[in-house]
Amino acid sequence: MDTPLQKAGTELPRARTRGRRRAAARRVVLFLALGSVVLSFGLIAGKGDAADHTRSFSQIASAQARSEARALAAEAQALAGGAPDGTAAEFQLHAEGLRTQAALLAGTGREPAAAPTRHSYVETLATSRPEAGPGGKPGPDAERQQRNTERYLEALWESAEANLHAAWRADAGTARLLAATGSAQQIWALRLADLSGVELPAGPDAAGTDAAGTGGSANCPGGKTGDRPETAAATAAPGDRPDAAAALKTVIDAELGTAYAYEVALAQAEPSPEVAGAWRKQVTDHKATGTDAVAHLSNLCLPAVAPVAAYRLDPDFLRDPAASLPAMEEQFPAVYADLVALSDGNLRGWAIDRLTAVSTERYRTADTVPAAPGLDAVPDDLPWN
Repeated sequence: MDTPLQKAGTELPRARTRGRRRAAARRVVLFLALGSVVLSFGLIAGKGDAADHTRSFSQIASAQARSEARALAAEAQALAGGAPDGTAAEFQLHAEGLRTQAALLAGTGREPAAAPTRHSYVETLATSRPEAGPGGKPGPDAERQQRNTERYLEALWESAEANLHAAWRADAGTARLLAATGSAQQIWALRLADLSGVELPAGPDAAGTDAAGTGGSANCPGGKTGDRPETAAATAAPGDRPDAAAALKTVIDAELGTAYAYEVALAQAEPSPEVAGAWRKQVTDHKATGTDAVAHLSNLCLPAVAPVAAYRLDPDFLRDPAASLPAMEEQFPAVYADLVALSDGNLRGWAIDRLTAVSTERYRTADTVPAAPGLDAVPDDLPWN
């Protein structure tokens, strides 16, 4: 009876030792498996550029805008080869302007290795003028050209909308550039739609906010508006509110001062009834926009009070008011582009809307459209070119 007990006592430590060894082996296998999974994730993530994970919203938005501008420029150039003469010239203007935009955007954000575009053609583009089919009906090439024009216009409109939305969130310099390039793309789309008869969707909502709202009291000292300008400047972040206030006041002076100039011109120039009617409309429009701008002063903790309506006009203006008025209108894209850069929130959204509006009014029927309305920069002057 003693022998079995002795054998059991001998085998028990051995079984425990073997169990511990098997458990240790399982732990090693599990550890190695988990390590391989982690390593595989690291290798997959490592395939991208590490810098992509540290780029700001502004850098990403500008890189996407550049990639899109380059793709659209290539498509516009291809479409120019198969379009009727008038439309071909417009496509060529688009291609040149979009290439300029891509160059302007080149230094604001490094382009990702594979920047996606939002569109692509599925049909081969015609390389010669499309000819009419039997009975004067559009031939296959003409129909293909029309479909490709519609796709291009949709992509151009989407690019404009994306840039205007991104401008609302971007940093100052990038916001100004994205808003300007988005405005130009919207104008090109409108011009081409006028020529081709393609219907476009509603205009891009730049900021996606209530542009008419002020909402400035939440950021004001004590939650109140109407503080004296020096008090607002002292309590605001350095380089933020005072600059925005100066830009907004420039807008107000430009709008109300231009309205005053039209009134002087009406009194002195004795225009024709048709011209007088157009000038009176400008007086009304500029006064209304100036009033809207005054309402936004509360965003900057300033009293929403219009300045005294007294403006000094240049002697050259008084000598020939009719010839001087167009030059006054030329200032508005730059004035609103500055406000886009220096403001934020609802005020920036309103400034983006105004930049697109004044640019569209000025360039929709002009001979050409600048690549970035309101900006004087050209690619050759920029350090990254």
